[in-house]
Amino acid sequence: MRLGRGVAGAAIAVLLTAMTAGVALARNPHCSGGILYVTQAMRDKDKGDMEAYTTEINKAASQLEQCTTEDPSDVESFGYLGWAYAELDSAGPAGKAFATAIQGLTAKGDKKKAEWATGNRNSYWARSFNEGINHIQNAQQAYPDYAKAPADEAETTLKSEAEKHYQQAITSLTRASLLKPGDPQTLRNLGSVYAFMDQFDKAETVFRNGLTQIPGDSSLTQALKAVRTNYARKLVDDKKYEEAIAYFTDLLKTEPNNGDLYLSIGDAYFKRAQGKQADARNADFVLAGDAYAKAGELKPGDADLPFNAALAYQNAGQWAKAEGQ
Repeated sequence: MRLGRGVAGAAIAVLLTAMTAGVALARNPHCSGGILYVTQAMRDKDKGDMEAYTTEINKAASQLEQCTTEDPSDVESFGYLGWAYAELDSAGPAGKAFATAIQGLTAKGDKKKAEWATGNRNSYWARSFNEGINHIQNAQQAYPDYAKAPADEAETTLKSEAEKHYQQAITSLTRASLLKPGDPQTLRNLGSVYAFMDQFDKAETVFRNGLTQIPGDSSLTQALKAVRTNYARKLVDDKKYEEAIAYFTDLLKTEPNNGDLYLSIGDAYFKRAQGKQADARNADFVLAGDAYAKAGELKPGDADLPFNAALAYQNAGQWAKAEGQ
């Protein structure tokens, strides 16, 4: 796995947001009522009265849904609706409501309330993000090389434990990505979880979707390149040589001077040649030699590359080329 076993960004401290319930005059009654339900619910939660809290936070969401439908210009109420949704663990709607509040309050020039909505959103995001990071770390401590087959019953148990933590990390980081859409740090870690589990196709989907939200982001761009390369190498390990060669060839279209890609495609041709006979075998050894030789040109300090090229040419009976390498 060349994404690296560490996570792409350290966990951050959860932010605590204090809030006062200022209710504007002539406000839609569903808006003012919903805001009061949110603030009362949070007070009761702090006091440990979970029965009252549960009733009130559900009423808050219901009132604020009606409020924002009837009066979509009341952008502050969207901030409270996001708060209620976040308490109800409804991350997607919470993220959308918070975003509407932040954008609307910023557009109105209400910096203080925009900062309140942003801080409140970020506090819920941070909790989910930190949970995800902790689960990744626990998974890697339990079974560092997830791609390795367990050697015994003890390792099987540890790998199962790692899988449990990775799945929990996916849940937490997905929630975080919904609360704060387009956050590259969250998406980088979410995709990396799939990559750590050798689910490179799912990791690629996360990174590609991230780049549609944040075009050109350098961390996601690099992660996408790494996961695609690792996926192609896994195809080689699985003896799916034709797919691997096609995949590496496609990667070379965007990175024609990447010596590692030529090395990898050389490995694919070399291993495929070993399973063939006569002329077909020789043809693949020549292609392997050409790829290794190109890699050697691009990485002149690596003496193993011309050696590999010479060995491939020798197996194909191409003595002059072998001698040159």
